[in-house]
Amino acid sequence: MFRERKTSTARAPLSRRSRRWLWTVTVLDVTAVAWMLAAGDWFDTTSRVTSVVTLGGHHLIVLWLAVVGFAVLASAAVLTGGFAEADQLEWVLLATGCAVSVVALGGALSVVALVVGVTCLIALLGRTLR
Repeated sequence: MFRERKTSTARAPLSRRSRRWLWTVTVLDVTAVAWMLAAGDWFDTTSRVTSVVTLGGHHLIVLWLAVVGFAVLASAAVLTGGFAEADQLEWVLLATGCAVSVVALGGALSVVALVVGVTCLIALLGRTLR
């Protein structure tokens, strides 16, 4: 009477590098939540450079983006067996969680890139002037 519909739920394994990056982003989301709870107001009001961490002085938006990113990645971790293998729907879930997390962490990543760039510039100038 009822025919079973065949669906392709082929699960593809994630590489070791992908699993490592997904766990790193998940931990960074938790770190961003802690930072925004502890020092979000300070980042917003201290200077223009520190407000970059909160995407222009919006620490509550960063806080909630990090919470959503963590929730999506944590639920995906459960569904994929610790980011071991995923089907098509779980790949969409992983991509969504990573996209939200990257937006939440974008300000902090730009400040880290600025510090690294200035450090490299100082090291090059010091080496040249030596």
